[in-house]
Amino acid sequence: MSDVSFRTAAFEGPLDLLLHLISKNKVSIYDIPISEITDQYFEYLTECEAMDMELSSEFAVMAAQLLYIKSKMLLPVYDEEEEDPRAELVDRLEEYRRYKEISKQLDVMQHAMDDCVFKAPEKLDIPKVIIENKSMNPDLLYASFLMIMERNLAKKPLSPQNFSGVIGRKRVSIPHQSRHVMRLLKEKKNVAFEELFDGMCTRGEMVATFMAVLELIRDSHMMVIEEEGRIICQRCDDFDGYDSSSSDD
Repeated sequence: MSDVSFRTAAFEGPLDLLLHLISKNKVSIYDIPISEITDQYFEYLTECEAMDMELSSEFAVMAAQLLYIKSKMLLPVYDEEEEDPRAELVDRLEEYRRYKEISKQLDVMQHAMDDCVFKAPEKLDIPKVIIENKSMNPDLLYASFLMIMERNLAKKPLSPQNFSGVIGRKRVSIPHQSRHVMRLLKEKKNVAFEELFDGMCTRGEMVATFMAVLELIRDSHMMVIEEEGRIICQRCDDFDGYDSSSSDD
């Protein structure tokens, strides 16, 4: 065996030293040549003593464990199912290696932003948008939608044609229905809520229309009021600002 020098090496502990020896000998951590590794381990301890280097008691404990494993490996094996005496040491080395790799990654992450300069947080005075529509109860709007949807779905009796679109049915988008609602409001300023759903007989189309109404109300493009038990939709003053060119996606 060639001479092994550790004079410039600094190890954090016995497991760190063993990993170095395993790597230096190019052997698998799961098949440690205990005899060679033990000899090299003791050579390191001897050189440390010659240089008056103080070693922790952990190195002495590991030395005793290596000698114990080495002696066990020299004994004949009578039971093939007997556990490998190196198994516990292998588990400790594998766990230590994982922690060491993770610590390197954390160190890189820690210094990754060393060259970056961060601006102190600045408070931005963004006006809060408040939509007041006190004349309309949201629960009433939702209840009216459910009633309209139930009525429209009940107009046509069940037939085989009703099920033909279950697979591959036409996709109805909310932007598309938003343009539909705004076209109606462009023709006349006030539109009854139920008129928005005229001619619709599919659940998807009606749900998309209802969601479009909610978004238009949220964005202050329209509002709804209650008059004599009916829900009336009105376009707002910023109606012309509505982007009718949005895509259907």
